[in-house]
Amino acid sequence: MTTRPAASLAAFVLASMLASCGSSQAPSPTATIPIPTPSAIAAGTPVYAALGASETYGVGAEPITRGYAYQVRDAIGSSAFADLGIPGARLGDAYQTEIAGALALHPTICTVLFGVNDIRGGVNRDSFMASLRDLVTTLGRASCRTFVIGLPDLSQLPAVVRAHLSGLAATTADWNAGMATVAAQGGADFLSLATFSGEIAAHPEYISADGLHPSTIGHTRLAAVIVGAMRTAGVLH
Repeated sequence: MTTRPAASLAAFVLASMLASCGSSQAPSPTATIPIPTPSAIAAGTPVYAALGASETYGVGAEPITRGYAYQVRDAIGSSAFADLGIPGARLGDAYQTEIAGALALHPTICTVLFGVNDIRGGVNRDSFMASLRDLVTTLGRASCRTFVIGLPDLSQLPAVVRAHLSGLAATTADWNAGMATVAAQGGADFLSLATFSGEIAAHPEYISADGLHPSTIGHTRLAAVIVGAMRTAGVLH
């Protein structure tokens, strides 16, 4: 795929910002957003595995056990859980480690959130989608209900806004469209974060001090969106 020059420059600058911020933490928020708690689980108590990078690991939450994956675990009443997120990971690099960890757990529900590090690292879009397709297919064969979580609009992130970058909105939309197609073809659910993206501008407290990762309250809001999607999909009721 040929990337527009503006998007390439924006991705390069985003890469520099991500590398410089590392895993900085945000101050604990003064408010919280309640996560809907299901009254019952559709097919018994779920076993949940969360695959991804720094957001999944819990970067930005204080402590990291307030990250979205842990909050989803608590909300759905998971009987067994693994947070397999690796900070800074690209999908291709983390594939073997995270898929092995997930399969060892025999999960019934998985969430997959990759893409930011791949975009910033210049990973070819088609290569990413091929890896995602393999991941979704493998999890499906293991009888896991998989939710592929799309990317928020990277252009809305405070660090990106402050840097006056351009091109990232189009890049994000393009990658999300590809992920949605892969999810549909592989029998997985695609969860758009368009609504979450729209809330970021109105709720700067959703983003941590580094201007890139969700804050504790942002992780809580993200967890609520994910649990809501699981309920809509009929996994929870």
